Amino acid sequence: MLVVIITTGGTIASRYDAVRGGVAPAPGSIEGTIGSIEAPVALHVIPFSSVLGGALSPDDLFAIAREALSWLDRPDVCGVVVTAGTGAIEEGSYFCDLLNTTEKPIVWTGAQLDAGAADTDGPRNLVNAVRTAACPEARGLGAMVCFNELIHAARDVQKAHKSNVATFDSMDLGILGRADEDRIVFTKRLPQRPRYAPARIEVNVDLIKVVLGSDDRFFRASVAAGARAVVVEGFPGLGVVSPGARLGMLHALERGVAVILAARSPMGRMRPKYAGGIGAKDLVEAGTLLAGELTSVKARVLAMVALGHGADLGAALADA
Repeated sequence: MLVVIITTGGTIASRYDAVRGGVAPAPGSIEGTIGSIEAPVALHVIPFSSVLGGALSPDDLFAIAREALSWLDRPDVCGVVVTAGTGAIEEGSYFCDLLNTTEKPIVWTGAQLDAGAADTDGPRNLVNAVRTAACPEARGLGAMVCFNELIHAARDVQKAHKSNVATFDSMDLGILGRADEDRIVFTKRLPQRPRYAPARIEVNVDLIKVVLGSDDRFFRASVAAGARAVVVEGFPGLGVVSPGARLGMLHALERGVAVILAARSPMGRMRPKYAGGIGAKDLVEAGTLLAGELTSVKARVLAMVALGHGADLGAALADA
């Protein structure tokens, strides 16, 4: 059997560049890392790009997901691994999860320490991601992230630390499993959720973060620029925004732009508890959709996929 590795760059494919005075993408370094690991199956490498994670666009992530799916159609391929900058893994893995209509896994990984560091975590993360992708028990779990010996569901995982190698965390939702030294161990299964097969994605989805004193300027700018949807990250808690943000949300809704409300708090489920004009209860009554357990970043990904697919956005969020 075969595991396909799609390389996109990131710290795992970077080294310190003395001329630039910092860590930068180093073409060829990821191939060296792949060549150094002992994999349990045959590997096939697809170079997609060699950039830092922040340089990837939603269209790039859509293309990566489609590339992965094209390989998963082959009977000799048991899974796909995507290597990327850790800053792109939350969004990229969730794109793949939403689009993965097969039973085979897509596993994202990367590194916090560059390929030239003496204690780089890249090779260990990569071999564990390959082991996970080749594991029969990974079938049916969609896309996931394997990092620092832990396996996370793409829907639930967040990058929680700026630099520590134990950077990814599924918070209160818990990990999917572990990449132990002797075998891959899965500790839970996931409920079945909808998957999508859009011919395109809707990239005109903006994300606006609300802070004390936020007004409606960014909402008006987003609507004027042609946004199809706006994700609003409200204050920590159950969906309270500033008075100015409320005006901006109503402005968007009046002009047919979908508005999705998430919260700054990384854990918990959105629900319409608070009124008072700026609470989720009033905003939902005005037409705002709630992000449920999704972070604002994940809600934006879902909106891009669901709108591109032509799905009902409210139903997609309810089922996410």
